[in-house]
Amino acid sequence: MIKSVLVIRNDKIGDFVLTWPALYELKMALPNASIEVFVDPVLKDFAMACPYIDHVIVDDGDDQAITKAFAERHYDAVIVSRSQIRTYRLLRKLDIPYKLAPKLNWYQYLYQHRTSIEVPKGLGGWRKSCMMVERFLADHRIPVPTLPTRYWDLSHERRKWQDHYGQQGEERLIFAHPGTGGSSGGISPSDFAGLLAQVDKLTAIECKFVLTYSGQEIALAQQIYDLLSAQGIKVVMAEPLASLADFAKSLVAADMFMAGSTGPLHIAGLHNVPTVGFYAGRRSAPKVRWQTLTQSERRLAFTPPVGKKTGRNMALIDFDLAAKEIAAFLDTQYASQSAVS
Repeated sequence: MIKSVLVIRNDKIGDFVLTWPALYELKMALPNASIEVFVDPVLKDFAMACPYIDHVIVDDGDDQAITKAFAERHYDAVIVSRSQIRTYRLLRKLDIPYKLAPKLNWYQYLYQHRTSIEVPKGLGGWRKSCMMVERFLADHRIPVPTLPTRYWDLSHERRKWQDHYGQQGEERLIFAHPGTGGSSGGISPSDFAGLLAQVDKLTAIECKFVLTYSGQEIALAQQIYDLLSAQGIKVVMAEPLASLADFAKSLVAADMFMAGSTGPLHIAGLHNVPTVGFYAGRRSAPKVRWQTLTQSERRLAFTPPVGKKTGRNMALIDFDLAAKEIAAFLDTQYASQSAVS
């Protein structure tokens, strides 16, 4: 009988979010087991808020203490969703009956159980962790649960967070996050503000733009705010909340989330919020690989022309065309609802 399972996912915010479908499968398949994760310190509170996680161990860099913490939990299985040689060294002396790693790098052969995580064409990177969990469940003859349409149902908190962001009347809260997660070039504040202004003009719905940011991104958000305010467009600066977990919860208020930074974009996807992503133009198709967990009909993605010289130049995106598509997307999602009300 499996009583506890550890999932290794000690990296970036977006990568952790894309593990939620796999964590869902684990928890639904093993409702009485303790599903536990090993994560980066910045993710601690966010991981603790995940409804499919029962215990969190933080990667504080003290390998001896981490190995001791693993040993004290007496795991029946560990799923190495992020595989590094360091991870193997943390686990190698532990008496864990089942250790599963992806077929990546030479140290895959140090594990007794290995599985391919080659994602079928057209599916997002979130499938990788699911493929590992599904292999684990198959090895233990446990049926694989059907995935939900929304991974984090906080609909009961939506009104609270709408009030927090100042939503009034028929306004739709359109969140926009400047900056970039690093894999894409950034959209300039003038281009971003111009895009939002065009969307506001073209859509039939009443928009209120909410600019989210963290750290040095405040300067970018301020420039966008100033440009939109000067045109009389409804816009607010969303002061960062006390924790990543609170920010993640608050996105249940969003009627759309737009960003080139995949971390916050993926968090919005947990709520099945319509997402508009701006990705690098590469042959590896980042807009497919890094697609959000929002349902396919509620996702839009834009890239500059594919190429080494063009792929990271976000100024090459056709923002006029993007504005028309985003406005039509908004109208499809919400205009008919406003007409009825």
